Amino acid sequence: MRLIHLKSTGSTNREAKLLADKADFGPLWVLADEQLDGRGRRGRDWVSPPGNLYISHLFPTQKHPEELGQYSFVAALAVFDCLVAIYPDGEFGIKWPNDILLSGKKVSGLLLETGKSQKQQYVILGIGVNLISHPKDTAYPASSLVVHCGDMPAIEDIVRLLADKFNYWNDRYIELGFSYIREAWMSRAQNIPGPVKVRLPAEEFEGEALGLDQNGALQVRQASGSIRNVHAGDVFY
Repeated sequence: MRLIHLKSTGSTNREAKLLADKADFGPLWVLADEQLDGRGRRGRDWVSPPGNLYISHLFPTQKHPEELGQYSFVAALAVFDCLVAIYPDGEFGIKWPNDILLSGKKVSGLLLETGKSQKQQYVILGIGVNLISHPKDTAYPASSLVVHCGDMPAIEDIVRLLADKFNYWNDRYIELGFSYIREAWMSRAQNIPGPVKVRLPAEEFEGEALGLDQNGALQVRQASGSIRNVHAGDVFY
């Protein structure tokens, strides 16, 4: 496992992209004790004080560009299984597409970015886990692992465990395809099937979350009975 450990950085995803721009595609992990300019999904600030896990995984891929978004589900499975290993008694669930909830509150999020340099396609998976602190007044309630399970393993041990879990699920993805990943994701999903509110940039609507389509979109049955595929947006249970 190749690991670059930084005391402080603007963003681990940005550090990984700088490496890819220099034709270093890993696979490697970039870990930071703190981020000064972290970003989450949809351009949101990611509050990143010391003590939590901020890490990005850079790796090359031969997958078709239209399939690259499926890696976010692979990563969600890896983070989920990593956290369950740390706290087996926790009530964990995955909130579409890749947030990890603990007792209904968000403890982890993920930002997937892709790119191409010197004809090589690559993926960067930015992962944040609230180990000892969490932001307040967020759109979706947040929490941290220490609130629920007390003592934390060393971050280095968590990183090794996360890398092992990612390698396992990535191997399954390569060997068995996204249908296998989708089934595994559904078995860990929070509140699916169940009522959901979907917030898009220009509208909100409610319905029943049914599952994932073959590409990972969230399928929602509306009051009219029609099924709508959500490819991007925020969901609330």
